[in-house]
Amino acid sequence: MGNLSKGETFAFSLTIFFMNAAAFVMNFLVCLVVYRSKELRRHISSVFIVNLAICDFMMAIFAMPYSFGSVILNHWPFGDFWCQSTGFWNMLLSIAAILTLATISIDRYIAVIKPLQYRAKMTLQWALAMICFVWVQATIFAIAPIGMGWYTFNTRYFVCTFPSDLQDVRYIGFTITTYTSNVGLSLVIMLGAYYKIFGVARLHSRRIGHAVVSAVHFAPGIRGTMSTESSRQREFKAARKILFVIGAFICCVAPYTAARLLELVNGEQPLPHRVTISLRWIAFLKSSIDPFIYGLLQRRFRRALLELFLGTQRARIARNSYPCGVPIRVRAKRQSSQSETGTVMTAMTKRNSLDNSP
Repeated sequence: MGNLSKGETFAFSLTIFFMNAAAFVMNFLVCLVVYRSKELRRHISSVFIVNLAICDFMMAIFAMPYSFGSVILNHWPFGDFWCQSTGFWNMLLSIAAILTLATISIDRYIAVIKPLQYRAKMTLQWALAMICFVWVQATIFAIAPIGMGWYTFNTRYFVCTFPSDLQDVRYIGFTITTYTSNVGLSLVIMLGAYYKIFGVARLHSRRIGHAVVSAVHFAPGIRGTMSTESSRQREFKAARKILFVIGAFICCVAPYTAARLLELVNGEQPLPHRVTISLRWIAFLKSSIDPFIYGLLQRRFRRALLELFLGTQRARIARNSYPCGVPIRVRAKRQSSQSETGTVMTAMTKRNSLDNSP
């Protein structure tokens, strides 16, 4: 593989094999959990999460395996037609997944900022319309290079994609438009949406803190359960979740995007071969970690996953024993003082949309 040793070739092959397997299994699991869970199917946000899982699942079928095969054989053995097909699927699914992340952030923004208007604004028809827009835009950007003959096996990245040394004006304009209209715009939307969401999380956590302090005087029984988590701790959890989402997007997508844009300036790729391959596969890594970020971080998804593997009855027993880490005897005390703690419980209810926001 060019200037890579046999040990490096083996390491790259093993890495993409496990990434491909993880993307295939985990994204299939996300779709299965949503299909089997009535609770998840009632939430509009599941439409966007399933669409993202479909994009990543198809990436594990139509793009990642062929990169793995070309690494093993040190060349592209599947012919020109399949190279054009793989380049198309690679571009289509990458753009669709990135745009879906932006739609998820918009959905969470409406749910958190305007929770009372969420059901009226984010209907199933609107969600499907947004998904259709995602696929139409992705298809347009994926089809255009076929007619121009720009899909080719790029040995710098060991995948069928744009060439690294093409300096045609049309190609440069198209490449810049592609990355700014999809990656750049999605990143701006995500940053703006999650910045607003974090602001609401801080406000609600402080309200809950003040409400807990006031309610403790009337209901000492809740001191051990609700007053132990400070406002700063809740703010830290919200910030950590949001930073994880934004950080994963930037770390996976930005390096490869920057490398491709750098080629337009220098006329060639100045980075070492092993680095360019790593950047392409870090972008592939997003398909493997999306199920964890947008699935397992959600409380209701974890409940549905527990029911899928344990069964409804056993999962319900497990949740009732220690729901959210609170023993049953403490819940009984909380219920006995419900009239004095109405403010606290109302504030905690408002946090549901924040707890289930990726």
